[in-house]
Amino acid sequence: MRELAESRGIPVMILESFRAGGALDALAAAAPDFFAVVSFGRIFPPEALALPRLGCVNLHASLLPAYRGASPIQAAIVNGERTTGVTTMEMAAELDAGPVYLSERTPIDPDENAGELSERLARIGAPLLVETLRRVAREGLRPAPQPPEGISTAPTLRKRDGLVPWDRDAVRVHDHIRGMNPRPGSFTFLRGATLKVLRAAVADFSGPARGRPGTILEARGGTILVSCGGGAVRLLELQAEGRKALGAAEFLRGFAIEKGEVCG
Repeated sequence: MRELAESRGIPVMILESFRAGGALDALAAAAPDFFAVVSFGRIFPPEALALPRLGCVNLHASLLPAYRGASPIQAAIVNGERTTGVTTMEMAAELDAGPVYLSERTPIDPDENAGELSERLARIGAPLLVETLRRVAREGLRPAPQPPEGISTAPTLRKRDGLVPWDRDAVRVHDHIRGMNPRPGSFTFLRGATLKVLRAAVADFSGPARGRPGTILEARGGTILVSCGGGAVRLLELQAEGRKALGAAEFLRGFAIEKGEVCG
């Protein structure tokens, strides 16, 4: 984004803090009509919110008031949501709690991961943000308060949040793997080493459970089948420490996994 802006003669300012290095004075000197904010990751102080003539508009990757916070895309997938969307809102002191201008809904594909959904929401959100700014400037569009019902949060994710919860049922395990990829990354442990799980699928599995959740039920012929708290999943793409990502068949040719071993 910085390279694109500079190539078109648009001034770029890197903010470490609003209160350091004369940042507020520099922003005020620009006499902005709007602040259009996307994935900024910082709370705007009241002095900054008051600077633009027509206000501060944020594009958020959820249907507010659901999934306020830093990881709305991951949270929607991990929680098994079938739809999500993007919302433009007037920024307020409380994170993602400002009144809403416009929103657009979209279904979540059952095999879509967080990275793929993020790219798709960006394509939906960009024109929605432009439309919001245009209508506020030309039509005086006013935002509506968020309803008090349906508020949920999506806090910042840490690396350890990617650990696969094998004790959940297979659908939820699959949702976790989709939701945590590519960031912070879904992983498990096998023989004490970290094993990244990049893609999986819910298995058509009706056999009796063997061992505790995380047990390898099958590892042959390109199939890696792992038991869950209910049902099982097939691991489709994995990455061992220091190795490149591989499909299951190729992975098994270079990494001998034994039936009965346990991921944890």
